[in-house]
Formats: sequence, structure tokens, C-alpha cells
Amino acid sequence: MKISPSATLQNLLRHYPSGGQFFLEALQNAEDTDRATHFCALLDLSTHPIEQIRPQQSVWRRRLQGPAILFYDNGGFRDKDWKSLQQIYNSSKKHSPSEVGKYGMGSRSFFHIGDILQIVSGSKYAILDPDERLSENGEYGEKLDFLADTFDGQRFVDAFPDECSPFHGLGHTMQEALNGTIIRVPLRAQQWAAESSFMPEAFTLERASHIFEDFAKAFSGPMALFLCRVSRLELFVRKEKLLRVASLELRPEPALPGKELVKVKEFLKKFETVEQLQEQLRQGTPTPEVLDIVRMEKITSPTDDKGQDFEEEVKEAKEEVKEAKEEVEKAERKVERAKKEVKEAKASGRTKESEVGGSSSRWLRFGRFFSLEEVSSPPEEVPFVCLALPLDGPCEGLAFAHLPLSIKTGLPVHVHAGFALEDNRRGMWRHAEDTDGSHRSWADWNEHIIGKVVPEVYADALTYLAQHEVMADADVFGLWPRLEAEKDGFQVVNKQLVALLANRLVLRSAGCSKMPVAPQEACFLETHTTHLEQLRADLQNLCEKAGRKVVNPPQHVVELLVHYKAIEKFDCLDAVRDILRLGSEEMPQELLSQILLALLHWAGKSFNSTQLEVLAELLRKVEWVPTPSGHVTIDQAFDPVAPLPDLHVVQQG
Repeated sequence: MKISPSATLQNLLRHYPSGGQFFLEALQNAEDTDRATHFCALLDLSTHPIEQIRPQQSVWRRRLQGPAILFYDNGGFRDKDWKSLQQIYNSSKKHSPSEVGKYGMGSRSFFHIGDILQIVSGSKYAILDPDERLSENGEYGEKLDFLADTFDGQRFVDAFPDECSPFHGLGHTMQEALNGTIIRVPLRAQQWAAESSFMPEAFTLERASHIFEDFAKAFSGPMALFLCRVSRLELFVRKEKLLRVASLELRPEPALPGKELVKVKEFLKKFETVEQLQEQLRQGTPTPEVLDIVRMEKITSPTDDKGQDFEEEVKEAKEEVKEAKEEVEKAERKVERAKKEVKEAKASGRTKESEVGGSSSRWLRFGRFFSLEEVSSPPEEVPFVCLALPLDGPCEGLAFAHLPLSIKTGLPVHVHAGFALEDNRRGMWRHAEDTDGSHRSWADWNEHIIGKVVPEVYADALTYLAQHEVMADADVFGLWPRLEAEKDGFQVVNKQLVALLANRLVLRSAGCSKMPVAPQEACFLETHTTHLEQLRADLQNLCEKAGRKVVNPPQHVVELLVHYKAIEKFDCLDAVRDILRLGSEEMPQELLSQILLALLHWAGKSFNSTQLEVLAELLRKVEWVPTPSGHVTIDQAFDPVAPLPDLHVVQQG
């Protein structure tokens, strides 16, 4: 690096959130290697020895030996990755459709944490040093081969073992090449934070601990659902010993050949730029579809061998830092403790508890590429949408751009798409009064995805589940959206989804046939009293015999379909009209009597005069009143001229 990156970093960090997002950036970097299957994050609370380190700029080298956050993946750096790290202004991934971190944030967001990045990959050890604390003028960093380079005839690890010790926490001693990459970011301490040209703000141990805890909580959520390569994630904390806080594993189940999510990444690797991809799609290049199932296994390890939990480790380490550094203690008293409440990202609902202290959940991933014909000026994004539908219970749906955004959709499924994101990668561009220029076209793109593509993929997924025995009908209905859960900006999904499902066989007859039925040709029976509800099954069977396609989905599905006028409702008075057309062999007299008595009970409570007249006309024609000689009509059963007290006397025939 020959040009000072300070101004760029200052501007970037000012607009970029300083919460746990950089954990996701590190995970994105691992996924983008297309080689990494294992990702780790470590909060190192310990202070490492400072005696045997390089003498050049030793003051700052000693400062690197304090608490830090480390990231590891087993993908390893290649030449292009080293070059990308040095090009602080531009990301080499910017136009690559097969890679997640195309915004160039990645490792640069780590400068929220500290002023210097330390990187070990293969046999190389590098330092990124924007303020030139360690490097020569104009270099802004340094790089060496810790196996090949010698220092007074010794290998690096033998000459400066203390400088290597901070990497031991993730199992690397620098005695041999590392199979993967470690990025270590020493925390920016209060006493020298003012010296930073781009972020003169301390990143205290307390703050690091809170952010780390929040990220650990997110492990119970759907974080890695749309990753193709990384399948194992682990979180560690280290003071005197290494403690695994949580781990998450993705285990794909057998899928239809060629329908695995990883096939999408393999397809995208054929193209060097997004523009090239989009041009090929316009020409009709065949694209892969996704239809696979993945199991997420979360394991939590809240205690070490001594039974001391994570919070106690943090507290104890913080006290030690205060005692050792009086200046830090004074400064930290002025810093208000962060009280940001981050809801636990959750795959809520019914998850199966594992025997190890965690949970297991299964997800159906369903997705495809979409046409660009209706998009006039597409941004440099991949036209692809994929849903993750929980097979073990409902979830609180989030929007994803490979990894979760802080956007709740109100849907019971998660949605990943090539959204055009805002600069801070926390939100997406949407239509607004002041949206213009390129931002307008980006908003158009997102509105097209949300208003048209997501409902299409969603409808296809529900149709597939309704027609295949992947899960029980009741669980499939749990994946239908709820009106009361609608979120601003995503109501259009529900409206378009219902319009698409209206003529598809996604419901099932509530009668004996159990035949598939489309909402537009179906009807739902309203029962207004307990007595009528108890007779629902019989009423539905009889109505089906009379020619109605009666369905009985859960109430939230009925409300959704009724709200968007996709299903007909009818009440028990209409049902009786249908039933009375049946022959006596299809209508047991005893059952008919029960139905009519329940109907009379409802009528006495709720009917107006018009409804009563209709009911009276029906009842006069029906032989339903039981007598010793059989069932008769009301006129036959009662003496029409008898005085009022004697109306209960049934004629003897």
C-alpha cells in the first residue's frame, strides 16, 4: 500500500455500524474463499508476554500483545487475497457474482476494533498498519515468511516466540504453515485511542465482551442458512484456557440431484463479472434451481472444566485489566456501559433439543434465478432468490443477502436475495420521496424482488409442499403468512402470494375425499355456536356430498384468503339448504335432527326476521321431528290449532 488509507477508513467507519456486523464480514470472507468449511471467532481476554518480540517500534509491538478478537477459517489466502487486503480503496471482489463480500467492507470493518490487523495464512505473517505505527514510511504494513525468513540465523518463532504466542489460542504455533487464515485484531485501548487518525475511540474489553455475547446469541438463529461452503462455525473465549462457547453445524440431507444450493455457487463461478452473468441470463442460459434440506445443529458449552461460566470469565478478566492499568480504569469509569438490547436471533418454534445442550432444526431451501426482462436498469447484483422454510415449526422471518440483515419481514420464512443494499449493509434501498438517480434504480430492483419474485418463489414452495409428503398438512399451513404479522414494506408479498395461490391445489377437502382443492373454487364453513362446531365434520362431509368443495385450513389461513378475496365463506343455514337436497340414504335422520336442532339454537340467539322466515320455510318441508311412528314434518308433528301450553305434545299419528 503506497497511499495512506486513513481518510478512506475514517469515512467508511463513520457510516458503517460498529456492532457485531464485523463478525458477519469475517464469515463472508471465509465463504468467499470457496474453500473454507470451518469458521471460528475467538475473544482473547488474556495478555501475552512482551519480552521476546522484535525490537523495531517495540512500544507498539507490545501493545499488540493485549486482548484481541481473532477470526479463523480453513480456506487460506491466495495471491489475489493478499492483493485485495493491500488495496484499501477497492475490493477485488466487487464485480464477482460468486462471492458475498463484494462491497469491499470485509477486513476494513475490523478497524472499528483496533488500529492494526495481524494476518497469518500459510507461512506468511502480515500486518496492516494504516497509521504506520510499525511499518516504514509509505508502506502501511509489513509481510514476512515466518518459515523461510531468518533473523540472526533463527526462524521467526525461535527468535521472537512471544510475538507468536497470541496465535496459539486457535491452535497455531507458527512452527509450520497454517492450513487456513487467522486475522487478529488487538482491541484499541483507551490510553492510546486518541492517537488513531481514523477512529479515535476506544474499543474496550467490556464493549468487546458484550458484542461477542450478542453474536453468540445469534448462533441460535438462522445465521448460516444460505452459506454454500462453510458448514461448521465455532465461538471461543480465552483467558487462561480456551473455552468453546457455542458451535453450529450445517448438515445437508440428500437432495434431488443438481438441486443443492452449492450448485448455484458453482454456476456463478463460470462468470467473471455480474454484467457477464446478467447478459448470459438474458440470452436464456439454463440456470440451476434449489430444492434441498439442511439440518442445523447448535451446541452450547456454557462452562469450562471448573464450572466457571463465560460471564464470570469476562468479569474476572476485566478486573485484572483494571488492576494492571490504572489509566484504563479511570477512563472506563467515564464510559457508559453499553445497554444495547439485541434480541436473540431465533429459529423460533418447535426445535428438537439435542442431548449435548443445544438444538436441531431442519430447513427446506427453495430458490431460483429470475428473469431480467421486467427490470430496465439492474444493479450489479445476482438475480437470485431463495427461501428457507422451517420444517420443525414457525420462525420470525428475516431478509438475507447471504447473511442476515437487520430487517424483519413478518413472514414465517427467511428470504435471501441479491438485494441492492445501502452503504452500511444493514438496510436495502426502497422507494421514498427523496430516492433518485442510481438509488432509484436500486430501489426499483428491490421492489421488483419483493413484490414479484419473492411471492412467485414462495407460492411455488408452498405448492410443492402441499403436493409432496415432506411434512404434515398442519405444518405446511404454519408456513403461510399471518395478516397480523405483516411488516411495512412487505405487505405486497402476502397480496401477490394469495393471488398466485388462488388457483393452485394447495388446500385439501375437509370432507371424506380429502381431495386437493384450489382456494378460488373452495369454500369455508362458518359455525357460529359450540353445538354447530361440534357437528363441523358431519356438516363438511354432507356438504361435499351435496357438491361443495369445503375446506377447513387453520384460522390464519382463512383470514388471509378472505382478506384478499380468494375464498368463499358460507354459513350453516346455506349448508342446510345443500344438505336437504340429499337423498335419505345419504342423510341419516338422527344426524339431520341434531343439525337442525343446533341450527335452531343458533337461530334463537342471532337470526333476524328474514333469516327466521327462510329457516321456517326450510323446516316445514323436512321430515325431521322424531315420533313413535317415525320422523315427520313440523306440521305433521304438532297440532296447529292446539293452545300454546300444549304445543310440546307430539301427535301420535
